[in-house]
Amino acid sequence: MRIVALGATGQAGREIVRLLAPRLAVTDELVLAGRSPAKLAELAATVSGPVRLSTAVVDVSDSAAVREVLAETQLVIVTVSRPDLVGRLAELAIEAGTDWVDTMLSTPVKLAALTALSDRIRATGLCFVTDAGFHPGLPAAMVRWAAERVDELIEADVHAGLRVDWKAGEIADSTIEEMLNEFSDFTMETWIEGRRRPLRWSECPKVDFGAPIGVQQVIPMPLAEMDDLPQRYPSLQRCGFYISGFGPAMDYVALPVIMLMAKSARLRPATVRFVRWSMDRLATVRPPYRLVIRLDAQGRRNGLPASASVQVAGGDSYLVTAAPVIACIEQLLDGSARHPGLHYQAQLVEPNRFLDELARLGLEVTRIS
Repeated sequence: MRIVALGATGQAGREIVRLLAPRLAVTDELVLAGRSPAKLAELAATVSGPVRLSTAVVDVSDSAAVREVLAETQLVIVTVSRPDLVGRLAELAIEAGTDWVDTMLSTPVKLAALTALSDRIRATGLCFVTDAGFHPGLPAAMVRWAAERVDELIEADVHAGLRVDWKAGEIADSTIEEMLNEFSDFTMETWIEGRRRPLRWSECPKVDFGAPIGVQQVIPMPLAEMDDLPQRYPSLQRCGFYISGFGPAMDYVALPVIMLMAKSARLRPATVRFVRWSMDRLATVRPPYRLVIRLDAQGRRNGLPASASVQVAGGDSYLVTAAPVIACIEQLLDGSARHPGLHYQAQLVEPNRFLDELARLGLEVTRIS
């Protein structure tokens, strides 16, 4: 099998190929693709495993170069932050006859481009997985895990607490652009009291994530992977994904300004600079770092109240992002989750096995049911 990692030298891409290489066979080829020959050589020197390793200098805006690197490829992993190019990249993947996994943020631009190609993807027998990672990527899988442990699922809110190094000097402009696209489309809608409605700030819960994160107020963050869960589980009265912020100064001073600026294309360069300045000065925290994503579900089993809880945590934000991608790819490569069409990672994977693999990859996974 030939696998191409587009954007391999980015932070998430580096961790994905580091985890993936040892799981491949000597007969497989893993191609590290990126724009910088020096960064590709540096990355290749750190990746170990039986797989045949090669590099390719590719700018994803160059269709001819992408077409060439995808030739005779069975899987492409797309970690570049270019939602504006996703339609063209997906067309090239279909043309090459390769399956697809992407870790780009879940923006309307990306999802619209992939959805427009969904009939072609299915007709060619390819499997495209989008919204891979941990948010998106984990929350709906956790809800599906809980649904298997009760007869009726009534409440299934997923909460994420973050204490990470937000130093913006390590974040590419394209990644900040993706974040701004999310901010410009941001709403506080969630499924609550059996219907979808905006949540008031006063209704946003406070969650104790334990040390070193502590108690944090969390706000709803819409995720496409969560949208159909109330229809899939009609008994659901509450179901949403909630996330903590960057810190008080960033959340209450800078972020409202950023969200307003993000709505203007003319202000975009200035907004990117302001995001960098704000994250460097207002959102940076000292170690220890930790990310926690937790589901506390309530329902009924045999007519009686029942609960199911699962938590995934880790101290390395890039490992927490990359491990779910690898756990998904494992199920694609063995064929158990490889179904033609366009899928969200969290809706495609077998949840219990998915969580087992996250633990093997080094994350802390706690299940109570």
